[in-house]
Amino acid sequence: MRIVEALTRRLALRDDVVLARDVVDSGDTSAASVPLALSKLVERGEVPARAPVLLFSFGGGLSWAGQVVICP
Repeated sequence: MRIVEALTRRLALRDDVVLARDVVDSGDTSAASVPLALSKLVERGEVPARAPVLLFSFGGGLSWAGQVVICP
């Protein structure tokens, strides 16, 4: 959560646009964290179809990756 909150501040994002904060419920699911979080958001209807979504993840050794996709 510290990384998510720091990134939210650094990118000057509003809290209501940072939807995936499910680390408390899901724990550390490694590479599956991002698609699992997106799947939950889509199932709950929290992301509208065709919305641009920033997917961003940090890994061991300070590796990171990010991409913008169009939500299904």
